[in-house]
Amino acid sequence: MQESLFPEPAALRSKVILRRKDFDALFEGFTRMRAVSYVVSPDLVLDFLDKRGYEAVEVVVGENLTEAYQQELAQKGAEVTQRLAEKLEKGTLRILVPDRTLHTKLYILERTGQRRVIATSANLTLTAREATRQVNYAWYADLPEGHPWLVQVERDYQAHVERCALFLGDLVELFRKNPETPRKELAEAWLKGAVADGVDLETGKLIQDIAKKALQLGSESAEPVFSVRLPEAPAARRHAERYLAPLNAATTGGEARLNGASYLRFVQESHGVPIMRVYPDKRELRIGLDGEIRTLSEPLPDASSANAALEHIESYLQTVDLGQAPDPRFAKVSMYEALLYMFTAPFANEYMRIKRSRYGVIDSRGPRFLYIYGPSQNGKSTFLRFTLKLIAGKPFEPLNGGDFSKRKILGAASLGTSFPLAFDDLVLTQRYGLFEEVLKSYWEVWWKEDAVSPQIILTSNAYTLRDWAKSRVKRLDFDVHFVAGGPGKEALADLFRRDNPIFRWFSRLYLRRLEQAGPLSDDELDLARRVFEGIYAHAGRPLPDYFPKEPIERLYDPGRRAWRDLLDRMRKGRVDWEADRASVHFSEDMQHYEIKEYENYLPPGVKHRRRGKALIIETPKEFRVWLEGSVATPKNWLRRLFRR
Repeated sequence: MQESLFPEPAALRSKVILRRKDFDALFEGFTRMRAVSYVVSPDLVLDFLDKRGYEAVEVVVGENLTEAYQQELAQKGAEVTQRLAEKLEKGTLRILVPDRTLHTKLYILERTGQRRVIATSANLTLTAREATRQVNYAWYADLPEGHPWLVQVERDYQAHVERCALFLGDLVELFRKNPETPRKELAEAWLKGAVADGVDLETGKLIQDIAKKALQLGSESAEPVFSVRLPEAPAARRHAERYLAPLNAATTGGEARLNGASYLRFVQESHGVPIMRVYPDKRELRIGLDGEIRTLSEPLPDASSANAALEHIESYLQTVDLGQAPDPRFAKVSMYEALLYMFTAPFANEYMRIKRSRYGVIDSRGPRFLYIYGPSQNGKSTFLRFTLKLIAGKPFEPLNGGDFSKRKILGAASLGTSFPLAFDDLVLTQRYGLFEEVLKSYWEVWWKEDAVSPQIILTSNAYTLRDWAKSRVKRLDFDVHFVAGGPGKEALADLFRRDNPIFRWFSRLYLRRLEQAGPLSDDELDLARRVFEGIYAHAGRPLPDYFPKEPIERLYDPGRRAWRDLLDRMRKGRVDWEADRASVHFSEDMQHYEIKEYENYLPPGVKHRRRGKALIIETPKEFRVWLEGSVATPKNWLRRLFRR
């Protein structure tokens, strides 16, 4: 049995961490720290060095979540990352990541002549420190240097450090190798993934190269087999060989020989999406579907054929009249806007490449994600199937909302395909943290210029979105209800049986306009609107009154409609207007979660704060303009509202 090295019981103390001061008291008065913590907050680590006066901190993170920490740092900006790396460079900070999960929470604190050992349930995080959402417990002992138990704890700590790697070490090396480049720029490049793990980087390049070559075969080669060069580094080569193992690829002399059709089938079956790529120089879009390579770009045909294709699109949108819609025109406009978005989705990566080349880090945002809202039986799933069939040229099922995961998204993004990832029926309440991480990081952090990434489309019945999401998604409401087994069923079946080549014409025309585009419009669908208007003109067919000539948010705003209903028809709220602000007072029977919904409807330009069952609007002019809207508003409605 191990010899008992514990100090006398009188030396052991305990602390229940109920408040912030309980956490802070454990660490006060010391100058150095070594810690093992399953989760670590970068801000708290910097706080120890910058505000608490610690001379050195070494942290072993409990799980190798290097990528996750890099993405978390990306949300905080390059300055925090730069500060962390510079402290590593000076030797005052070390962050270590293990090769296996560590659940230990152990802290060894030092000051002259004394050590404090803390064993606790608290992670080194802001959440644990604030103690507002969790309670933690700690045992600790203050010991003199050289105490036998302290020697054993030191050995235990070293057992955790073994087989750990230094986090941010590659960024410190970047600083060393690029002394002339501003460090903030280097930190930004590192956060955007420009500095990636060598193994993953080499394998990623190989997979992108395979996708490109598999689709290049087409009519240019009668031979379905092609070769790719494997990475030179042994670790990267082993990684690549494991990836290619299911394909039984022949590898000799540092090369692998692959069958193009087999690879295309493998990707489609294992990831649920086909390989699709844009070839701007040829104004072509190609897809590998069921092992067959198709070109999805064709010149416009005769006017009669174009007219028939447009008639087919309009017939689908007019099925709204077979359902129950409060405003059928609004429902059709929303669906047409969504169709324009779906048609541009395969070109999102090309759009992003052009945008980044023109604006660089000044505007790192990518094209907004499509978010289609609606309760069940409103046609969301049918719409995805219809538009994916138009794009692919044959029936293609959307991805299940339950498959929405970081692994799925990054896995598909690594394939080198631009085929949209359409997740149907996402249960947002169960995945909001992931939803936030993906939307904030996908284009701004994870995207790489030398790769091809697919756009993301989501449908959900979650009505309201938080402020940060409003600028990153294009939300469209399908405000219609189809009765199961109703009259629209036969009409839809007939529409799905018909083939429509309109996407292939759109593809050719869109690539031409994208190539010739001047400054990019704030309306990401501007080019798509112009292309469709051109097809209508070519066909000699008038635009339907529900064609969205401008962004739908300028024509309709569901949030504005809800507010008008609240104030004018339901009379559940009252607006008191003042010179410098407006106050919205909700009726007493309104629940707080209901008020929160109306708060979420407000656009980003309307600054506000919550006070009980009232909203204080600090930008009343913007609020008034938003309520009026850009469409005609009955004068009696405005008179009643502003009289209050």
